[in-house]
Amino acid sequence: MGLEEYVRDLYRAVEVVRRYDGAVVAHHNDADGLASAAAVVEALRREGLDVENVPLERVHPRIVERLMDRYSGLIIFVDLGAGAAPVISRINGGRNDVVIIDHHHTPGVDDPKVLNLSTELYGITGDRDVSAAGAAYLFARTLNEKNGDLVYLAVIGAIGDSHHRFGRLEGVNRRLLEEAVDRGQVEVRATDGKEDYYLRLFGGSIRVEPFAKSLTVLGAVGYLTGGPDVGIDAVLRGPGDQYERALKELREVKERAFRRVIERIRAEGLRRSKYVQWVHVHDDFAPMGVKVIGEFCMEIRDAEFVDPNMYLAGFQNMPKEVPKLGTFDWEMVKVSFRLPSRLEERVLRGEMPGYNYIVPKAARHVGGDIDACHGYACATTFERGLEEEFIAHMDRYIEEYIKNKGAQG
Repeated sequence: MGLEEYVRDLYRAVEVVRRYDGAVVAHHNDADGLASAAAVVEALRREGLDVENVPLERVHPRIVERLMDRYSGLIIFVDLGAGAAPVISRINGGRNDVVIIDHHHTPGVDDPKVLNLSTELYGITGDRDVSAAGAAYLFARTLNEKNGDLVYLAVIGAIGDSHHRFGRLEGVNRRLLEEAVDRGQVEVRATDGKEDYYLRLFGGSIRVEPFAKSLTVLGAVGYLTGGPDVGIDAVLRGPGDQYERALKELREVKERAFRRVIERIRAEGLRRSKYVQWVHVHDDFAPMGVKVIGEFCMEIRDAEFVDPNMYLAGFQNMPKEVPKLGTFDWEMVKVSFRLPSRLEERVLRGEMPGYNYIVPKAARHVGGDIDACHGYACATTFERGLEEEFIAHMDRYIEEYIKNKGAQG
């Protein structure tokens, strides 16, 4: 299995799309999610479909239920959904045609109404080989070759998901980068053995890395205030006045909140178990979305107050409002994970387990949902009050991995 087989099966998605004159695109709200949503939404609209996008932070069962109740016909999940494919299948109950275009680990699903096109099923890892935007672009190009002009979105998504963190884009990301370079959309500059990427679009030269980070600010910090739609517009038509105004305001909100919590951590320290260190921000990040707790963990992962050999987690209370889906009566917490750089190297060598091994196992014990999960980053949600129990289960599965590794050695 590989890229050829993946593209071949994308034609199955095209066949499904051809049966409809409208669709709902449910997508993640970070840079990769916005770039991948832009690719799919733009491609569908070019075919004459009436499209509505719904940004989601999580594919929680109650969110899926609301989505399926509110919309009917064709529902496309982008940059999320693969890990929750069985849940989506169960809740859908054969009502709608569902297409999942994703790059996350997935248990798969046997359902003729749910077409799960996660690249992981084809041996193309979403940790490093391809972004969700890359998968979405391949779908768009399969739908119509004229959508080749959207390839730059794959580069934005890959950088947004830090696929260049070892110096350069590789795998399928590399092939799509070269396609974008050939089209004159992207320029590659190499310095000290590392590559930097620039968009040659929208009447200028835009460095991709800070642009991608700004998209995550729009989508996460501005999740409840229309930020995802501003981000999608920015990647398709360029960063205009609305983008600049929203970004300035949201960055100030984020920086103030991050500064408050960092000051508290410096004074009180992180909480620690045997293998995990964590902080609970409760409602300190309100009104920002819960994607922000992952961004916070990424920002502090190599700070001097973080143990470089311990797993890093951040808890944040879930807002009850989900844009375009309304209010939910729940008392939930989200926990996001990142790896300090030193521990990330050990995970890559297989000495320590990745989050894709630990978190799904631990989440089962507290009723946590699992969707988008990588070895180096993951998240889950569950009822408040179960945080310490969950951490204890994480410790147990990390210990289990270490013991098994030692026995094999």
